[in-house]
Amino acid sequence: MDIIIVILLAIIAYILWRIYRQKEEEKEIIANEKLQIEDEKLEAKYRLEFKEQFKDYPHLIGNIEDSYLEIYSQRKDLNLKQAWFSYAHEANNPESDSSEVDSLFHSLWDITEETLEHLEKYHEGEKYEHEIAINNYWRIITEKADSFNGKKTEVIKKLFQSAPFTDIIEMISWFPKKSNHPAKEISLVDEKGMFPRESKGSARVQERLKALGL
Repeated sequence: MDIIIVILLAIIAYILWRIYRQKEEEKEIIANEKLQIEDEKLEAKYRLEFKEQFKDYPHLIGNIEDSYLEIYSQRKDLNLKQAWFSYAHEANNPESDSSEVDSLFHSLWDITEETLEHLEKYHEGEKYEHEIAINNYWRIITEKADSFNGKKTEVIKKLFQSAPFTDIIEMISWFPKKSNHPAKEISLVDEKGMFPRESKGSARVQERLKALGL
């Protein structure tokens, strides 16, 4: 009889414990849901404030990291100059003994100039937006180029056929086309699909670089 009572008490204690745990788990779920809602509200508030703060760069929000957009927006007309310095560093990098790699960087800059002119003529964009996009692109290129050390020229040439180098193609799509845009979008690959294709750059951009002392 005593054993039965002990068993019954144990069962009752277990049931009570399960009820208690279930209620605690429900409390935790409700608390986590509240925290998630608060986090979402704070994130939404931050995004609204960020969009308002950087309303002059509508096509860059969400496409460039927030921290870098803040930096670029403060430098404004220096972005093209900074992009050129990034290019010049990589095209004349003493750690690279490959003229082929240097030539690829030269071609990449030529295609960058052509792309910038194309964006300014045929795609929407607030003042400085296109130059900021170009500067951000070359920042990422520079970071990627740091991994070239020790790699063979043929390997590096293949890397140029993929992101982040080819990201400039996607970057064009950030900016809606103007009504004067040609029927076909600018192509940055040659007839064999190789990137970057041959380009003469942009006389318009080169004049701007000269004005910047470059």
